[in-house]
Amino acid sequence: MPTPRIIGSAAATPANSYPQEALSAGLCRHLFGDDWAARPEVAGRVQLIERLFAASRVERRQMAVDVLSYYHKPPTTGERMVDYERLSYPLARDVLVACLGAAEREVGAVTDLIVVSCTGYAAPGLDILLARDLGLRPDVRRLVIGHMGCFGALVGLRSALAALRAHEGAAVALLTVELCSLHFAFNHDPGSLAAAALFADGVAGLLLTACEDADGPDLVDVYCAADFNTAEQMSWKITDTGFVMGLSRRVPVTLRRNVAGVVGRLLAPHGLALSDIDHWLVHPGGPDILGAVGGALGLSEERMALSWEVLRDRGNCSSATVLLMLDRLLRSGRARRGEWGVMMAFGPGLTLETCLLRF
Repeated sequence: MPTPRIIGSAAATPANSYPQEALSAGLCRHLFGDDWAARPEVAGRVQLIERLFAASRVERRQMAVDVLSYYHKPPTTGERMVDYERLSYPLARDVLVACLGAAEREVGAVTDLIVVSCTGYAAPGLDILLARDLGLRPDVRRLVIGHMGCFGALVGLRSALAALRAHEGAAVALLTVELCSLHFAFNHDPGSLAAAALFADGVAGLLLTACEDADGPDLVDVYCAADFNTAEQMSWKITDTGFVMGLSRRVPVTLRRNVAGVVGRLLAPHGLALSDIDHWLVHPGGPDILGAVGGALGLSEERMALSWEVLRDRGNCSSATVLLMLDRLLRSGRARRGEWGVMMAFGPGLTLETCLLRF
């Protein structure tokens, strides 16, 4: 059977783009009033926020909503879901059409449609609306992967690999759609402040087939493991005021303890070692997480440059981030034929999802 292969990649950029300093100032204005910069009694808290935003190593982020005005009156969860449905559709549609164009495939070729998101829900959802409006075949196999967090795209890749192995001639469209800006909580809680300093919106997608007549990286293997004893270290709760993240300071410690073993089990069946991997696409959950993974695997910042680049330019876009990284790598021409790549992402569980690519 031909090797499953990524033959098309695309990403969308949400409408609003902000330098990190503007977002930091907007948060201070929301918390302390329009005269926040001239109020000495809040100077200490302002400095704390500015240090937190600077320490994220994010320089710019893109959002589907104007976050500088969206939270003047905090929306309910229902209102956020209405906005998710309205704002996510055109971005997802653009990405799916672009993936088909990049792969030079007609919409009727898609046999499987996988949509990944943890930031919004609707029924009929994006899978149905896109299939209807773009004219996908009525027997397209649809799968929606929800609320798995930042590793959701790799669950989608794992599902795509299974579909390609099970169905001869299959073509799988994978979309990741994350509008994290709908769930900011502009308050003094440390977890809320950390999320406001790091997260952003992103939509990215792939088209995959098992064929010999198309160019693109081979999807060689996947491996997943979880440290269930640390499940409480990361959470994503649905509340009356949006989705609320819980993130323990112990997450980098847990990743440092587990990541080398997980990556080793991904590589070993293929006779590969860490030194054989040319491209590391590590989900940029934040500087501490990248530092922990790099330290455990013996990777310098230079070898993880793509992760740091996307963190700088896009922030953490939850599940879409690793596909944004892959799209950037493919468009850059930095990946040469025969080179190996590893993608990885992390989330509640505490789960480590990995994927092996051959360019």
